[in-house]
Amino acid sequence: MATHNRSGEITYKQIGPLTVEMTITTYTKTSSRDADRDSLFVIWGDGTTEWVFRVNGENNKGEPLENDIKKNLYIQTHTFPGVGTYVISMKDKNRIGGILNVNFPNSISIPFYVETIVTFLSPQFQGLNNSAVLLQPPIDQACVGQRFIHNPNAFDIDGDSLAYELITPREDASLDVPNYVLPHQISPGPENQISLDSINGDFIWDAPQRPGEYNIAIAIKEYRNGILINTIVRDMQILVSRCENNPPEITSGDVYCVVAGETLTFDLTADDPDINQQVQITALGGPFEQSFSPAVLITDPGFQGLPATATFSWETKCEHISALEYTVVIKAEDNYLDSTGLVDLKTIRIKVVGPPPEDVIAEREDAGIFVSWAKPYACEVTANDYFKGFSVWRRVNSNPFTPDSCQTGLEGQGYTQIAFDVSDMLDERYFFRDNMVEKGQTYCYRVLGEFALTSPGGNPYNRVQSIPSNETCNQLNRDLPFITHVSVEQTGVSDGAILVKWVPPQISDFDTTENPGPYRLELIRATGINGTDFQPIPGANFDFNSFTVSFIDTLYLNQGLNTVDNPYSYKLNLYTQGGNVFYGSSQPASSIFMQIVSSDKRNDLSWSYRVPWQNSSFDILKLNNSSGQFELIANSLTQKNYTDREVENGVIYCYKIKAYGTYGIQEIIAPQINFSQEVCGQPVDTVAPCSPELVVNNICNQATATTPEDEFVNELNWIVKSTNCDNEQDIAGYKIYYAPNLESDFNEISNVNDPLITNFDHKPELGIAGCYYVTSIDFSGNESSPGNTYCVNNCPEYKLPNAFTPNNDGANDLFIPISSRFIDRIECKIFNRWGGLVYETSNPMINWDGKNLKGKDLSEGVYYYTCKLFNEALTTLETKQLLTGYIQLVR
Repeated sequence: MATHNRSGEITYKQIGPLTVEMTITTYTKTSSRDADRDSLFVIWGDGTTEWVFRVNGENNKGEPLENDIKKNLYIQTHTFPGVGTYVISMKDKNRIGGILNVNFPNSISIPFYVETIVTFLSPQFQGLNNSAVLLQPPIDQACVGQRFIHNPNAFDIDGDSLAYELITPREDASLDVPNYVLPHQISPGPENQISLDSINGDFIWDAPQRPGEYNIAIAIKEYRNGILINTIVRDMQILVSRCENNPPEITSGDVYCVVAGETLTFDLTADDPDINQQVQITALGGPFEQSFSPAVLITDPGFQGLPATATFSWETKCEHISALEYTVVIKAEDNYLDSTGLVDLKTIRIKVVGPPPEDVIAEREDAGIFVSWAKPYACEVTANDYFKGFSVWRRVNSNPFTPDSCQTGLEGQGYTQIAFDVSDMLDERYFFRDNMVEKGQTYCYRVLGEFALTSPGGNPYNRVQSIPSNETCNQLNRDLPFITHVSVEQTGVSDGAILVKWVPPQISDFDTTENPGPYRLELIRATGINGTDFQPIPGANFDFNSFTVSFIDTLYLNQGLNTVDNPYSYKLNLYTQGGNVFYGSSQPASSIFMQIVSSDKRNDLSWSYRVPWQNSSFDILKLNNSSGQFELIANSLTQKNYTDREVENGVIYCYKIKAYGTYGIQEIIAPQINFSQEVCGQPVDTVAPCSPELVVNNICNQATATTPEDEFVNELNWIVKSTNCDNEQDIAGYKIYYAPNLESDFNEISNVNDPLITNFDHKPELGIAGCYYVTSIDFSGNESSPGNTYCVNNCPEYKLPNAFTPNNDGANDLFIPISSRFIDRIECKIFNRWGGLVYETSNPMINWDGKNLKGKDLSEGVYYYTCKLFNEALTTLETKQLLTGYIQLVR
């Protein structure tokens, strides 16, 4: 009679170093009173067990909900013996009856089992570990032909990362329920599909085709710093009914981002195709679970006329800042059954980010750079010391990106963290001194606010970073020249030319007393982007007597180079005291070197360089063969590659790159424009076409015992998908390959010269077993790789009678199979009642005439046989089967 369990999960709070408060939540059938459980048997996973009693509802009898469902809470504390991982589990001996996808039609005999994996971390350093809680009750029903959606709506108070996964329900630890199939495999078809969003938890069934009870299980996995620490399993039923009703439809945004301290407000509506119905809007999610300043949903109570409306409002605080998005599940339910009906769920994600530190300034000092920023910071005062201070990040040369309103951290932007949890103050400003700097480099800084939970030992965990501050740049005393341009002016093998420009040292930063003149600048060059063998360039020396006048020369055209095959790097050496004493060198700077790879109707361009400034964007220029001028075809902000598809095979196309750069220093004019050499390429078809995906069908599943072997044919069908391939249209035909098994060599058995023909029938010499793959051929003769290899087995058939009459009347005189298909040989032995061997054969037809091994007639009676069957053409290792039985010899 225990037809009651509909859903359940186990969650917990860690309330001590090794102590948890566990909650088992079950949803049961209210009307199954005889099967009601006032207590559940819990296995703690540490060798101990315990009966845990229900604690919710009137007289602790549970909380009745709609749709004949009752919510039950069983709560108990437990202390574990030590740090480690434990599995808390609960097993009830019965599920509800008649579940279509669990051991149908006997699901009632299958136990209901849920578990949660608990990991105790080091509380001193890693912090406490609370499980996620599942906020969305699994109480909604589905209708045949209507989209059904459920979301567990997991919320983790620790800010750990969560992922969702469909798993097979279990009847015990590590034991899956028998005969389980996913819900969409009942009455399968294109209109019956399921999906689970692993990030936001939306389970969508679009749409059930058969009424009845179904079962799914969702594992909610919890990660901290990329390491799996917990897993919760929600095991739940879905009741599908026939109903003349359509679910409501929610209209709202999907993703919102808000800076902590601001109020997030948005409107949403719910309408219903059934215009005579009303709709009720409710919401659950992490923002409503906050201990202070929780979110609110402003809407009329109960059911509303159409369209129903609601407003979400959340006055965010700094304590709400999280690395993960909050999930809000909006539920719209119609009143098809007066007080309940069909449901639409809308999952909305909300990111609360920390505000950026403001007014960051970098000032030059004698031995370093002084970085400071504004105080107060908008989130410097938080409960539980959630704000930890600031981190300072640095890079060489500017990256003048502007973070959007939801972009946190500096990953991928080229900055390196050089200071942690900074909170020092000077003159009412936060500050940091960077003394790890060297001359000639431009250093750029950004600052982040840092937030984290605190372990019992006082250590931060689950860190969160704010929106980056503005960027500020500076450098030490600019007493050396800065190269600003290394631009290819002419492309040639022997007559190439590169223009080098520079700015002189800053007069105010150069000590002429300790370093008297006359002075000399020497331009030196090395081959290659990262060249190190710098050599003087004849004639590239520039003498001047005093820093009181401007340099006469700040550029040099270096001619006679091979700019076709080589990039070049340059440095400037500064000499004092008559040009005899070396003072220092500028940072090296190279030319931009572009390479081209041509293939089928495309030219792939890539370029590289090494410069002390930041190149922020690149123009891709293409030679117009008609006008003889280079024209802009694209711009790239960050990528140093580009593919030109506006080309034809057999035509030569030429390109060059125009780069825009800056030092981020006010005194140095920007942008700095530099060109690469010119490169040319001729597209040619060397790219293989897309690979086909193959499926092989035959009549094994429909064949009867009397279907002859010659009717068995393998039907090959394939399609070409453009996934990971952009050459789908360039197909002239196909080649078909076959091998008897995976251990054998594949041979071409046919080719198809029409790209529209995507099927082929084949019958192997032995049975129908074998392996196939198909390749595509393009119009240039290029052949694709196999998309997949598809193997099929023979479907052997072998049945023996239970009697025969060897009396020479022409009917049933021989013991032969009733049916035999795809059996190559047998090892069959027949014994009398005392175990004596009377007959043996390897012929699949057996042909026993009732005589013994000496040819004498045997008496009537029952004989015993063992027949081992062999099929040499099977593609798997399971090539034999043993049949045993009795045969009645009747004369």
